[in-house]
Amino acid sequence: MGYGARITRERMSGTDIIVYGILLAALALVFLTYGKIVFDIVMKGIGFVDWGYLTEDPRMSGRAGGVFPIIVSTLWVLSIAVVVAVPISLAIAIFVTEYLSPFSTLSRIFRLSMLILASVPSIAFGLFGATFFAQYLGFGTSILTGGLTLAIMVIPICAFAFEEVFRLLPTGYRNGAFALGARKARFIFFILIPASATDIITVVLLGTGRALAETAALLFTSGYSDRMPESIFDPGRVLSIHIYDLSMGIPGGDRMASASAILLIGLFLIISSVGIFFSRKAKT
Repeated sequence: MGYGARITRERMSGTDIIVYGILLAALALVFLTYGKIVFDIVMKGIGFVDWGYLTEDPRMSGRAGGVFPIIVSTLWVLSIAVVVAVPISLAIAIFVTEYLSPFSTLSRIFRLSMLILASVPSIAFGLFGATFFAQYLGFGTSILTGGLTLAIMVIPICAFAFEEVFRLLPTGYRNGAFALGARKARFIFFILIPASATDIITVVLLGTGRALAETAALLFTSGYSDRMPESIFDPGRVLSIHIYDLSMGIPGGDRMASASAILLIGLFLIISSVGIFFSRKAKT
């Protein structure tokens, strides 16, 4: 332990020690609570997770068989959400950071709008998606509708994060580029985006992880069908909906729901770990 850390601990008053103990207890409580939840899920469902479970179709309303069509539907919905959300989020963030003053009224309106949209309950996005994409645009209850609904949920989160990433770019990059006569568009495509590429990937992965566990927004949009989708216009059940249906609507489906929850947690951990890896690489 370093000298500074030792002196700091020696100078802690009784009040500091009490506050430190309370914070440590709160942290331990959170870890124990989530650990207990994950432990129960793993113990209940790990016996069903095998190669057959990953490659077979569900049978008996999900009480038997596997989840292969559901995994495919989940990946399709996520892919649509990412393909739609990322370019729009990047365009919004670039416009705000490069074409607006950070203290302008429009810039402040953007930040407020993104914060409000990011805090809207997901069920509201689901109702909007069912009304606009499914009915007004005629996509119906489908993978496409579910993916587009997730996209409008992810856009505020990614746009706000992209804006922070671009604002953290050293001022010297901009000054040097403009001093050499580079135009705004050239600076954006050849300096801003490449220099921020690692952080952009991190934001995309974390946004994907956020969308992966979404349930309420997909209840009215992607559908409940557990058959293999043939196109993005077919309905498709994602993992989160499958877990909800097995645990709430299928008698005796709680163990298979736990098995699906293990897959969902595993996918979330993989995506989050990759995002953290890129984030750390960006700081080194």
